[in-house]
Amino acid sequence: MVHEIIQAQCPNCSPHEPVPHDILKEKPDILIKCTLCGTIHPYYSEKKKKTNIRVVISAGDSSTTSTIVQESDEIISVDDEFIVESGPEGEASFVLVTSIESGDKRVNSARADEIDTIWTRHTDTVTTKISITRGWQTESIEMEVPGEREFTIGEMLSSGSNRFVIKKIKVRDGQFFKRNGECVMAKYIKRIFADSSERMEWLRDYKKTGKKRPGKPRFGGPVIKPRGPSTWTLKRKEGN
Repeated sequence: MVHEIIQAQCPNCSPHEPVPHDILKEKPDILIKCTLCGTIHPYYSEKKKKTNIRVVISAGDSSTTSTIVQESDEIISVDDEFIVESGPEGEASFVLVTSIESGDKRVNSARADEIDTIWTRHTDTVTTKISITRGWQTESIEMEVPGEREFTIGEMLSSGSNRFVIKKIKVRDGQFFKRNGECVMAKYIKRIFADSSERMEWLRDYKKTGKKRPGKPRFGGPVIKPRGPSTWTLKRKEGN
């Protein structure tokens, strides 16, 4: 005769962790026997309660709303990631929790049944903002990339005619990453700060020689020249 085994908590030897039990009787109530200590006791199959939670999903400048069903006692926290269905066709996509509203307050985490609204943003594809410095001028561009795409300090990138090197990354909680080799996934990035390849070349030459290049710097922009001992004027450097 084959005994059916289930995992259940034993009131005698394991009140908190499930251990193997033999099923002795199934009807009208399930009766089980602990295989570790031999204690016989009833087994109550507990179905956890579910709760519906409103979810606001941001994608760029637009947002949509959806609803997810979670177990009532599950803890949901900022930076959790899960799948939601949204849009007219009910497409499934990954979202990242950015804020939680519970009892008219914003909190970092809460039980599912205590949450009023979860604020999220799409992470399948994200818009990464990049500021590129050319001399005294800064240009802002945007790149559409997968949320899991990693950007690395010191990495050379190309976008259209732009070639630039990542110098600093600001993440959404305000922290900065500056060390060469540090990586950040696009879904966590607030903004990337970079130097143009022309500027990087000019800086390398300047560090080696200690002298500025003759003529107009390749990255353009005005330079300040002294006139006399105490008067300063702003001029644009001209090429030879």
